[in-house]
Amino acid sequence: MAGLAEERYVVEAFLSRFPFLKEIREYVASLNLRLEDFAAADDLVKTAVTKVEDALSKGPRAITSPDLSSEVEILSHPLAMALVAMLDSSLAKRRFATYEAERYASMIKNIREGQIQVIQYVLSKVLGMKIRTDNPPHEFWIHFSDYLKVSVNLNEPRFKLVNRTVDGGYVGVSRPEAITFIKNGLERLFYERLEAMGRLEPPDFLKPHVERLQKILESLNTSSKISYARLGPEMWPPCMNAIRTRLLAGEPVSHFANFTLAAFMLKIGISVDEVVEAYSKRGDFDPRIARYQVEHIAGLKGSRTKYSVPRCSTMQAHGLCVEEGRLCGGVRTPMQFYRRRAKVGGGSGGDEGGRAESHGS
Repeated sequence: MAGLAEERYVVEAFLSRFPFLKEIREYVASLNLRLEDFAAADDLVKTAVTKVEDALSKGPRAITSPDLSSEVEILSHPLAMALVAMLDSSLAKRRFATYEAERYASMIKNIREGQIQVIQYVLSKVLGMKIRTDNPPHEFWIHFSDYLKVSVNLNEPRFKLVNRTVDGGYVGVSRPEAITFIKNGLERLFYERLEAMGRLEPPDFLKPHVERLQKILESLNTSSKISYARLGPEMWPPCMNAIRTRLLAGEPVSHFANFTLAAFMLKIGISVDEVVEAYSKRGDFDPRIARYQVEHIAGLKGSRTKYSVPRCSTMQAHGLCVEEGRLCGGVRTPMQFYRRRAKVGGGSGGDEGGRAESHGS
């Protein structure tokens, strides 16, 4: 019994730092705090502003884990949410939601004791999923209806329901996958709460901070015009234009979709700089990492392997094909579609297959 009590204490102590929990939100509400009450709380304001600034300018890959007290962790989150609402920007909301979701998912990932109980609590009590933890070898089982909602933006084949183990309507999930679902669920939760907040007017003591954050946001929106080679995006293969549209809207895009679009843009003659710029509206955009990944796809880094655009069959397998190819005239690859539109000749395009090719050939 002592062991169970100790484990419960560890879980409760950890969760006490999660400001999105119902109990914590009720506690904060009971304080009847107004924005003006934070005017003299320099540490809280600094922490909240830094969170938003890092979310906008650096993204979640620059996340650090400062040793914040529970009070600072709890109160800086709603203040940071308020700052984002003052910016009144969908891009700011998505980047902040992604940043905070990644930060809390990282905290859960780094738990040494009571991790399973914390994951179970967040999945069920915070995200409202029906779960089970009583059927090895899988540590978690998520009801298929909840699984479909949380995996909708994960286009990798392993996340497709047909590729999962299902038992009594519940889908088997590993611990790392459960943490991924927590991140996606929290991201959606934070964004919905920001949308519900509407636009807030900044009090005088926050105006300088909001103005500085607004300049950072404007620098993200003020990007150089991208020349999409000979054909504009409206003439691209439907699958590529669909990925691009979601990307520029700041919507979640899978790793495979990101790779595919980058490979396609490079193939049609768009420069590395322009491709990197196209990814700047992602919630987790990190210019250094984005550049390395694009240069790697272009064959300029790593193994010097230049990657081709995946075939249509591969796009279909990843759930990225639009209307099952009915709009594409029977092509086998997106490049074949593009070359037909450009009237350059589609014959050679039929051999593009998502394979790697030597950079020097």
